[in-house]
Amino acid sequence: MKDFLDELDLEVQGIVPDTASVSGPTGSTQLEQQNNSQHSNNKPHTIAPKKPVHNHNKPAPNDNPLVNNNSGHTQNQNTKNNTGAKKPVHNHAAQAKNNNGQAQNKRPNNHRNKHQNQHGGDTTGLPQSNKYGRKIIQFPETKFFLPTLREGYTRYIPIGGNNEIGAKNMSMVQFGDDIILIDCGVQFAEPDMLGADYSIPDVSFLTKYTKNIKGFLITHAHLDHIGALKNVLPVLDMPTLYGTKLTLGLIKKSLEEAGLMPYATFVEIDASVANTTKIGQFSVEFFSVNHSIPDCAGLYIETPGGAKMVHTGDFKIDHTPRLDKPADFERYEEIGKRGITLYLGDSTGSVTKGFSMSEKEVGDTLEKIVSETTNGRLLIAAFSSWISRVQQLIDIAQKYDKYIFLSGRSMVENIAIAQKLGYLSMKPGTIKKLTVKNTQSVPANKQIIITTGSQGEEYSALSRMAEGKHNAITIQSGDTVIFSSSVVPGNERSVGGLINRLIKYGVKIITKSDLPVHTSGHAYQEEQKIFLKLFAPKYFMPIYGDLYFRTRHAETAMSVGVKESNILLLDNGNIVDFAPNGSVFRSKIKVPIMEYVIDGYGMGLTTSHVIKAREQMMNAGVLVLQYTVDKKSKAIIGHIKLETRGLVYVDEVRYIHRIIIKKAREVFENTLKDIPDIEEKDLLKILRTDLETFILKKVDREPMIIPIITEV
Repeated sequence: MKDFLDELDLEVQGIVPDTASVSGPTGSTQLEQQNNSQHSNNKPHTIAPKKPVHNHNKPAPNDNPLVNNNSGHTQNQNTKNNTGAKKPVHNHAAQAKNNNGQAQNKRPNNHRNKHQNQHGGDTTGLPQSNKYGRKIIQFPETKFFLPTLREGYTRYIPIGGNNEIGAKNMSMVQFGDDIILIDCGVQFAEPDMLGADYSIPDVSFLTKYTKNIKGFLITHAHLDHIGALKNVLPVLDMPTLYGTKLTLGLIKKSLEEAGLMPYATFVEIDASVANTTKIGQFSVEFFSVNHSIPDCAGLYIETPGGAKMVHTGDFKIDHTPRLDKPADFERYEEIGKRGITLYLGDSTGSVTKGFSMSEKEVGDTLEKIVSETTNGRLLIAAFSSWISRVQQLIDIAQKYDKYIFLSGRSMVENIAIAQKLGYLSMKPGTIKKLTVKNTQSVPANKQIIITTGSQGEEYSALSRMAEGKHNAITIQSGDTVIFSSSVVPGNERSVGGLINRLIKYGVKIITKSDLPVHTSGHAYQEEQKIFLKLFAPKYFMPIYGDLYFRTRHAETAMSVGVKESNILLLDNGNIVDFAPNGSVFRSKIKVPIMEYVIDGYGMGLTTSHVIKAREQMMNAGVLVLQYTVDKKSKAIIGHIKLETRGLVYVDEVRYIHRIIIKKAREVFENTLKDIPDIEEKDLLKILRTDLETFILKKVDREPMIIPIITEV
């Protein structure tokens, strides 16, 4: 498929082609609560954060940030890799060859120590110059310190994903001085974000511990698991990334766009092989799981303290997947026989009974639709990461002598990367570049257009088609549009609006309500039961989902014999420690987790003045008053200028403006009369306050009021 990549004119950088094909459910009170005075017979293990360096002209001191002489551990600077992982792939301009003959890019080995955390001051919301050749967004300095971890204990903290569905998934595991992080996803814009692009996990508390972070374990390449890496990695001093080939391939594209590839380190893992990777003091084993994107992995994590954890990542059980191998029950059972301390299970599908549908059934349905469509084009809206769905459509197109066109930047890029890495196979010419010339050269009934926009996103490819603004596709009567996706909660209105716009063209609409054209990538209740039985954990923690979803997963666990007292329902920021004897202790201390949003090149809290100001303007508009005053006498010169937006309707403007200007003059003059030497900032405050009260009384609105005083 060289012609496909050449036609698309894509540069997929940094990718080497592989030519060889914690509280229990309601009523549970049996978990002990930990505080620092308990367990005096255990030696405390404290991670002391590094001190911030405020002098940007001097290199950070090369001191050990760990102040703990009782642990018996030494800091492991070099990660060891057993046969389960390829050697780390570093990225720099010069390339070398590893033992397997693959190209690996090199970066300076001392880049972490040389530039260790030279940021200081409160820089939240502003991009800051950084050693990584780009501007990065800084989290504020926090006074929070992780509580003491007893020697031999293992700690788990959910950072994101436990109070939301499909968003900001991230967690950490600590043993001794070492920390590993699992996933780092985004949450796409919600209504309360008011114009912000997306939100990311709050890692402000981790910025003190960058030397202790031994790596990121990435379960798969969906954006709710990898989307925040480009924001978080430079803040945490670029920890090594561990993941499967496709997962790392898609991450590399994101980091390339962010300018971070020269500083990133990757360790590729083959999850289909049972091998252990040593990461700091952790022994980690990746194992394959089925999901809606190929090359997904669950994690087995073991610590010297005897804790044995299984983290499923996103999973389902599929006996007939298109690209991945079927679920490996023998391997799951073998891991379960090791004696699992804690099982962390995907709760996304926990409210649905039975088993999720296999991807094969979706493929059979799509084939039937393609074979029966003799007039018009087929447009199939799908998530750009659903690579196995695209492979099925490639197979179908080749069988029925049709051609595929890809629409949407993320769709084109993801498919190009998957093909380059060997995950897709097709005959030359099956996928054609989407241009007017190419579409005109292929009969309409021979065209299958796979497009983004299944969620009704405003600027997506399908939305532009529905608006008549796409540069290559014009929707026509007789076309068929298949929504091969589920509607993400909150997108119902936008999807409904998109469907209505499409219907006006006279197209046929097919959704999963009509035919099985989509299946979930998450385990339903019966699949969750199977995993719970195979891994047979002592403790169970439902992850990924709000409290309702996690509670339903807890109920499923109890139905297969997990004790209610051994089920941990943790919110983001809760801390739970596991003792060497298998006991579990939940700390009274909670990591403060805030809601940070990325807004263009800036970052801030959803409670910030920026978001509040947008909310105020959205609800009541904005009012700007311009006073021109004599510099000496402070008397108003001429008329007060007033501009409003979104405050009142056209037929009310003259009257409302007149009474506001009158009041504005009155407040200004009376204030100066009462306080002749008043500071300008105090005068502006009085003007805002008095006018807010007046306008609320007159029009029942509280607009943003901006008075401006110009002296002449």
